[in-house]
Amino acid sequence: MYWLLGIIGLLLIFYIYIVFIAPYLVSEKHYFVHKNSNELVDISKAYDVFDFNTIVTIAHFSDTHFSKHFQPKRINRLIRSTQRVKPSIIVFTGDLIEDYAKWSPKHSQKLINKLKRFSAPLGKIAILGNHDYKNDGQYFVQNIYREADFTLLKNEEIFGSMDQFSITVSGMDDYLAGKPQFTFEKTFSKWQILLVHEPDAVLKVPNLSHYDLVLTGHAHQKRRFLNRFKKSIKGAEYFTHGLYALTPKTILSICNRARRSFLSSRFRLVPEIVYYHLAKEPTDKPVQPTT
Repeated sequence: MYWLLGIIGLLLIFYIYIVFIAPYLVSEKHYFVHKNSNELVDISKAYDVFDFNTIVTIAHFSDTHFSKHFQPKRINRLIRSTQRVKPSIIVFTGDLIEDYAKWSPKHSQKLINKLKRFSAPLGKIAILGNHDYKNDGQYFVQNIYREADFTLLKNEEIFGSMDQFSITVSGMDDYLAGKPQFTFEKTFSKWQILLVHEPDAVLKVPNLSHYDLVLTGHAHQKRRFLNRFKKSIKGAEYFTHGLYALTPKTILSICNRARRSFLSSRFRLVPEIVYYHLAKEPTDKPVQPTT
């Protein structure tokens, strides 16, 4: 009898964790990125030590899949994370909502208000994911981004600069549901970033060596003990999780989804935000804070 109560108790604790605790946690990763290098240094435990040698920090999160079961308040910890780290750029790599046909309009303004709380002096940038297109939801998502002061890149580029620093961010339309463009005009920015929702889309990009970082989502990292049971995710069959050296100077980074619900949760896997601390070059001057 006692062993049965013990099993029930463990199951109850597990249920409480993945439904009421894990979705509100956040996992931070910090990488120090050198120009023209295919290596990133994990500085998650001491990222502040590298502040002196960092010229710009990019924050990256993805796949919130907002719905009636995952409401805007669930990303408060992501917001607080960016408010503490103070990145210069914030990027979101698609799948803002789960399914427009099932979206509750009463949450629209709440979502806009939450996204407005993200702040970055060089801008907030987003692309569309395959779920954003479900039931023509892309028009709704585009309006949400506009109201929340995010710049949506749909086969477009955006340029930013500070003192001796310059960056071009290129955003590809969704590979599975949109009409993606695989080539962009080359610019003379010091840093080149490509945003793609499905990581396997980079297999179609002819000039990968042009980019320093390729930032993606969609893959929804698998746990090792579930690998044999979980089906491959279309668009993330070749690149499935973590970091990949695409060329001697190009790194692909997959950010785990920012949503965790009962059915999609995996034990000890919580919403993630990744920070890329771009290293100063010898000729770079210190970046002056924006007031």
